[in-house]
Amino acid sequence: MDIYTIISAGYDLLLGAWLKDGSTHPLTAAAGLIPDKRSRVLDMCCGTMSNGLAIAAKNPANTVVGLDRSKPMLRQARRKSGKMHLDNVKLLCRDAADTGLRDGCFDHIILGLVLHECTEQLRRDILDEARRLLSPDGTLIVIEWEREESISRKLRFAPVYILEILTTPRFFKDFYHSDKEKYFERHGFIVRESIRCNYTTVISMSKREAGV
Repeated sequence: MDIYTIISAGYDLLLGAWLKDGSTHPLTAAAGLIPDKRSRVLDMCCGTMSNGLAIAAKNPANTVVGLDRSKPMLRQARRKSGKMHLDNVKLLCRDAADTGLRDGCFDHIILGLVLHECTEQLRRDILDEARRLLSPDGTLIVIEWEREESISRKLRFAPVYILEILTTPRFFKDFYHSDKEKYFERHGFIVRESIRCNYTTVISMSKREAGV
């Protein structure tokens, strides 16, 4: 059985244990960065599409596309979208590193808790594809786990940290402890805003012009 078939049903419950609703919830912060006007939004590696559906519900003028290569995750996303009665959502089963979509076709792209699971090469490929798909004035919004400083928060985050270490030991540790703003700047983006949320950070970026 595909591992995604096993985890897709409980995926949102797992994240909800650490990402509680409120002003510091990363979904709230990410959705707040996208205005409710006619534009195309890509939830890249969307999983069950928690990020994209939050934006679609808040911004009915947006067209929100969820893209993932896991059919079980997309089936869960489709069920959630149906329950929410959203008519501005589309789903695509594609590889995020090679989508086959045309250049510059999205105004906003979201990568939510994705990059820490990837090899360095796959991270680079996904970010290169995101740059290609963004319109000239487009925005990339990344949600990622952030390092905790206090002992109490480190202890509360420990189950997630241990799980990530067990599943993607080298990839997760390197990226988790990296300076993420400098990382994205090295990969062709200009960081515009960082918002600290529950155990995460939300980073809003534009793409650097070629040769700059």
